[in-house]
Amino acid sequence: MKAGERVDVALRTAHLLRINSYMDIAILAMWTMSPRVDTMLGMVEASLRGESPGGKDEEPLRKVRALVREGREYLAGGEFSVAMGRMRVAHDILALRIISLSGE
Repeated sequence: MKAGERVDVALRTAHLLRINSYMDIAILAMWTMSPRVDTMLGMVEASLRGESPGGKDEEPLRKVRALVREGREYLAGGEFSVAMGRMRVAHDILALRIISLSGE
């Protein structure tokens, strides 16, 4: 592995970990029915805006963006279980991508 590639992987991993931490907070807010859940979900969506570093993680992030958007819509419509399902799948996709980067 070349020195420049290592920095790239570290940056990509850090970016995904930041999104992951916002998702953790949002999911906990959903479980506890916090009055700030919509703000927390907004933080997740904001962290997903823009392209990933180098554009190398766009495919999994496209899926995550769609699932988070759907989850927020279902939650607003009062369908907690469906919303939580979307968020958990999005969270798992993100976690698997972070794990896969450890092999690069």
